[in-house]
Amino acid sequence: MKTHHISLLAKDAEVNIKFYTQVLGMRLVKNTVNQENIQIRHLFYGDYLGTPGTVVTFFVIPMLGRRTDGSHFFNNIKLSVPTNSLDFWKERLGERGIDVIDIDNGIQFVDPDNVEVKLLQTAEVLTDMRVVPGNDIPAEYQITRMLGTELHVPSPQKTAAFFHDWLGIPIVNNQVALEDGQSIELFQGNHDVKTRFGRGSIDHIALAVQDKPTLFSYWDKAKELHINIEEYADRGWFKSLYVRDPGDNRIELATLAPGFSLEEPILTMGQDLSLPPKFESQRQEIVDFYAEQGISFHVNQPTVEADS
Repeated sequence: MKTHHISLLAKDAEVNIKFYTQVLGMRLVKNTVNQENIQIRHLFYGDYLGTPGTVVTFFVIPMLGRRTDGSHFFNNIKLSVPTNSLDFWKERLGERGIDVIDIDNGIQFVDPDNVEVKLLQTAEVLTDMRVVPGNDIPAEYQITRMLGTELHVPSPQKTAAFFHDWLGIPIVNNQVALEDGQSIELFQGNHDVKTRFGRGSIDHIALAVQDKPTLFSYWDKAKELHINIEEYADRGWFKSLYVRDPGDNRIELATLAPGFSLEEPILTMGQDLSLPPKFESQRQEIVDFYAEQGISFHVNQPTVEADS
């Protein structure tokens, strides 16, 4: 099993877009709203196609306060960059006043919401339509995919059993060992501090499943294991099952299809308000609500030339 996406909380949409597109060079692949609350913006970043496993998303909540990391919380985004690209990234980030720390096989820094981001080297390089154009980052240095995160929980043993027994994922050295070198590292949480969501908190991580029948097979298995099931949701671009792990963290399973080009051409994804079909009837209501706050969804992004 591999990652599908990870979703976090951010305070300022424009700051967030600038950092993830202009600094990290990812593409804004979906410029939309939270399907549970249309008054919250939802921004999706990834490679040019929005390939599952490359996607990092943010719910934008302007009044968001500081987070407190206690007994249960996700921590950091681990992203893959090509081998021999670290010097490029250290120089690029340094020129923008971002403090960088050297770590094993990579570098570490924080985004504007104090999210810990790790760039780790792997052999993968973006090619063809996955390459993001116009961001002044050569293809051989661009971020290729998500490698996982950390999970701090009251009982790493119970959380390890949750992933192994429900999803069949092996646990190696206290890591949920996903495919292709991806992982969720498990740590003991701080029982003396109460977790409080705020800017930079991670809402959930989503793991990829092939299709809807596979998704529902995990639903059935979750019921057998008495796992806390939150909901099934059709997000348009994918189908999702949400559950809670033993530490009360939100885990999502998401299908690979239909994909982000469901309702708009790949070439123009992210440039304006995107809505899956079942929300299209609310488009004017959504546009009017944000217009009253002086917010436009239009974002200029470089595009690739369509084949003639």
